[in-house]
Amino acid sequence: MEASASNAKLCDACSRLDIHRLTQSLHPCRNPLRCSKPPNDTSSGIGLALGSIDEIKSRRLTCDICRLVAESLDKEPPDLDGECRVVESEEYCRFKLPISVEARDPSITHFHLTQASVVFYTSELDRYHGPALPWESKEKSTRSSHNILDFQVRASSCLKAGDTTVASPQMEQEFLATIGGRYICTQVDIHLIRAWLHQCEHKHGKDCMPSLRFLEGIREPIFVVDVIQSCLVDTPSRCRYVALSYVWGTAPVFTHLTENTQDLRKTCSLRSLPIPATIRDAIALVYAIGERYLWVDSLCIIQDNWKMKGTEITRMGSIYSGALFTIVAAAGDHANSGLPGIEQGTRDQVQKILKLADCELLTVIDKTPHGIDNTTWAERAWTFQERVLSNRVLVFSESQVYWSCRVASHSEERALEEVRNIDCIQSPFPQQVTADRLSWEPLEPLKYFKLYQGLLSTYRQRHMTYKSDILNAFDGVSETLAALQNDTFLWGHPESLFSHAMSWHHLGHSARNHVEVPILDSNGSRQMIPIPSWSWAAWSGVDLARLPYLNIDYNVKPVIHFDIVDSKRQLVRIKEQSWPDHPGDGGQALWKNEHPDQVQPDTNYPPLRAGQLRFWTSLGNMKVVQERSGPQTPWTMYLWRLSGVYQPDQDKIVGQDMIVVAANLPNMLTLLAIEWKDGVAYRVGRFQVPETEWLEVENRQWRLITLG
Repeated sequence: MEASASNAKLCDACSRLDIHRLTQSLHPCRNPLRCSKPPNDTSSGIGLALGSIDEIKSRRLTCDICRLVAESLDKEPPDLDGECRVVESEEYCRFKLPISVEARDPSITHFHLTQASVVFYTSELDRYHGPALPWESKEKSTRSSHNILDFQVRASSCLKAGDTTVASPQMEQEFLATIGGRYICTQVDIHLIRAWLHQCEHKHGKDCMPSLRFLEGIREPIFVVDVIQSCLVDTPSRCRYVALSYVWGTAPVFTHLTENTQDLRKTCSLRSLPIPATIRDAIALVYAIGERYLWVDSLCIIQDNWKMKGTEITRMGSIYSGALFTIVAAAGDHANSGLPGIEQGTRDQVQKILKLADCELLTVIDKTPHGIDNTTWAERAWTFQERVLSNRVLVFSESQVYWSCRVASHSEERALEEVRNIDCIQSPFPQQVTADRLSWEPLEPLKYFKLYQGLLSTYRQRHMTYKSDILNAFDGVSETLAALQNDTFLWGHPESLFSHAMSWHHLGHSARNHVEVPILDSNGSRQMIPIPSWSWAAWSGVDLARLPYLNIDYNVKPVIHFDIVDSKRQLVRIKEQSWPDHPGDGGQALWKNEHPDQVQPDTNYPPLRAGQLRFWTSLGNMKVVQERSGPQTPWTMYLWRLSGVYQPDQDKIVGQDMIVVAANLPNMLTLLAIEWKDGVAYRVGRFQVPETEWLEVENRQWRLITLG
């Protein structure tokens, strides 16, 4: 709703609000230390008491601020008891101080951009003491102190979003040179998006869109959508294109198939086809901002051409990192949800505006620190790499759009484009967009490994419709890391850090998923083979009450020489990288026997299958305890030790074959628990034991193992 001609009606309590502080763009920081946490409410510069919930609701007809607060309180539990106060909320720090600042220094001056927050404080009688049961946690959180509503001052020189008078580049820059709130209309302001892109291209330089020399040898996508001719075209050389990231969901999605490929290349062919609303809106947006080409998976990949599809999937890293920017469709849960604000009537006006004597107050739409983290888009496996690999993203939520690049983050409702060195204390921007971006410079091994582990652990929290996509949806990240580090990925594991990657384990229940994936053999034929058990991709979490966080150890020392069977069924030696502080396997460990490490095919061993590992190692049998909490949960396995406090029933103690796959510093070994089938070993668990404990295992053998 736009402001009315007359000023807002205010009650006695709200009329005491110190608007003057909010109209000041910058406030000196009270704490000259680096801003890492929001300030306490008790130190607020406003601290205006609005009264109890009943008092506020009783004034909703005579006070416009109380009316907006009451509307927010109507969404709270009906028996909520407490009071509300307006406090000063410091959302941004003008200067980002170095982490090394450890003491107060009066010479360090930095400033805050502020907004007003209406905070609910529970009454003493209603405060809850003690832990909440799982089904009560959400209710208890609503009864503790929390924000009800946030206000910001509309910048006096800021034109409202959607104003068609903003046309020239000079006026667009004047539009950006403001600080404060911005009014949002029901349709997205195309001029604002153009201005964000212009700022990236002309002010941020290579920091925003780095030159990816390590990806230069990778081809561009095969097809792109020409939004002017409304058809598919071969990707022009050095093409400037926009990419789309969205979820297919349950909606029917028109796809590019071998049988319709010629029709899709005819001029205007896309105008008459049943293309989902999200893709059609993306085409309209790209056209409106003056760009020509769009890449979208369902149209630009021939979905029934398995060879082309496989090739394009492995190029996702170059496709998304090479895009001018990526449109993120974070609103809705399927491809027909559209991009809110592109078509008239597709975005509700949720922002409220109050006209006061000296300024206008706007309600803040994004008062949650979670941004778009809880959307379907943020939970899907395929969109993970699209988010991570994109240098710039334009995010469509239900109520507004965001822009995020490697230098800055912007939103429709806040005009902060010309404020330098902004550090968000409580970031109002989507966390899924501003974090976890890849470095574009080669990393030393430890940093590389930590980056790989962090990306993989985050990815494994995502959901996918088809389990067979588990490796494909990570291929773009793998491709980029491989090109960055001059590495190769083997079933999701980096070759240079293979022993480290083999030490993965889930923190929580997991079970084999027995997924089969297609590979191309030496004849170019497509065949389905199971993901090998030693790969993290062969396992899925099954206990929803405890997320299966994937964890990998850093302090791993390679001690085994692995050979892997390639698609031609040939044995290839895995070449690991020796770290400066982890100098290979060094001298002979006590558990290692003198034996040739070169592995050759042998008629006494099972026939080779792609993905299998073959290596010499130490094999032994240890006592383990197998238990499970219920018939639907997997078995939990842990080592049995006679000296332990807990002694399980004897029928739960069984012998378990173990093999050594790596060493851990200091003096530890990583073991895989294995089961046998037709002479092939399969991973069923992972343990770490002191080397001295492994030496005490009787009947240890030095064996040539085939690990499937």
